Amino acid sequence: MPTPSPARPNILFIMADQFRTRSMTGLGDGIETPNIDRIRQKAVWFPRAACTAPLCTPSRASLATGKMPSHCGVLEHDADLPIDQTTYYQLLRRSGYRVAVSGKTDLHKKVRYLGRRPLPIIYHLGFTESRETEGKMNSAWFDRDPDGTIRPWGPYQQFLEKADPGAVADLRADYLDRLRNKPTYYAAPSVLPADEFLDTYIGRDACDFLEQIDDDTPWHFFVSFAGPHNPWDPPKEEVDRLGAKTYPKTPRDTLEGKPDWVKKRAAASSGDMTDEDLNNTKLHYDGAIQVIDRWIGRMLDVLERRGLMENTVIIFAADHGEMMGEHGMFAKTTMYEGALRVPLLIHLPGMQGAVTSDAPAMLMDLAPTILDLAQVSYDASAMDARSLAPILRGEDCPLRGAQISELRNIMMVCDGRYKWIRNWNDRDELYDLETDPDEMHNVIADHPQVVAALKKHTFTH
Repeated sequence: MPTPSPARPNILFIMADQFRTRSMTGLGDGIETPNIDRIRQKAVWFPRAACTAPLCTPSRASLATGKMPSHCGVLEHDADLPIDQTTYYQLLRRSGYRVAVSGKTDLHKKVRYLGRRPLPIIYHLGFTESRETEGKMNSAWFDRDPDGTIRPWGPYQQFLEKADPGAVADLRADYLDRLRNKPTYYAAPSVLPADEFLDTYIGRDACDFLEQIDDDTPWHFFVSFAGPHNPWDPPKEEVDRLGAKTYPKTPRDTLEGKPDWVKKRAAASSGDMTDEDLNNTKLHYDGAIQVIDRWIGRMLDVLERRGLMENTVIIFAADHGEMMGEHGMFAKTTMYEGALRVPLLIHLPGMQGAVTSDAPAMLMDLAPTILDLAQVSYDASAMDARSLAPILRGEDCPLRGAQISELRNIMMVCDGRYKWIRNWNDRDELYDLETDPDEMHNVIADHPQVVAALKKHTFTH
């Protein structure tokens, strides 16, 4: 396996929002991702990779700092990364890297101003230039608070209104209708044409950036797509292209042994859902993935045509997964495999084959990993994350004894075989992932010694 280039490499970090690991080609969802496959065929893949919190903002804050959410001060969705937290973006910038972003960061939810110039908050976070956009749902009402407060348009809203006057109002009306009047699993094509779709905007902007690189300054470019996050509304062209596709059926869970809050959420999300309904949701989720995959292909084409592949690290990951009907639920905020696991691919310059690592990687591990690959010094003791660089070099590295994820009143500890889910104020769970990978049978009453061993990992991360 090759080591990183001796020259300080460029880093193209592509992130999707709410992307299931199983949605990569051949991993169970019946979805084809030919351009993500182009990365995977010459990358190290971490199939056990997990997020530190199955929710956008805490997960992304953890990634930025290399710390658990409880250690970097971001425990909830509607939060800002505290200004005293050091990000790996800041360390890259201080070392001379050009640090750019196209898409959503979710690091300053309450500081609700975005733009193409380095606003104070985004510059503080470590970016030298900003192409930051609204997130998927915020793209419809970013300029208006529920109390009627009016703010400047976000950059995507500005683009939409200029390209198609009235499009923002149409998008807002559609999203409000979905939220207020449609079931959780509802999926239908976007009211926008393909050229105006948010991930089209992000992908086009990302390609423009790569086309315009014209000097030898090393760069880190964070391309953060808004999809395939719900609402499930890909362009109609994508739905038509997929046609009447049938996806593998999701096993039905009786929910016996599950916490009461899971049963209530499942009933509210999918109580009246048919197999046909779920297949339709999967089709629209697939359509959103196709948009992202196609733009990834175009980015790779630009790198190849411009000779940039020779010194560019390429990373593909997601902030968290998507339940997609498993256990009757959708979206995230659970510790089940669908929401917890994230795709994680790392291509190093010169790699010619695919490598699979069984290491218990966490998304936050990318912070020290990227710094190591960029030859930037940092205080490893200040992070909870562990660098994956030794694994990328082919070295034997134990990494950690267990993976931990935390959110609100739940915590997850997984040692590879057993997963313990601590539900404060509700029933705890234990799953044997070797014999029960779909997490159908809560065996916590049968293995008190396993739970005792897993508990030793808590509050020590």
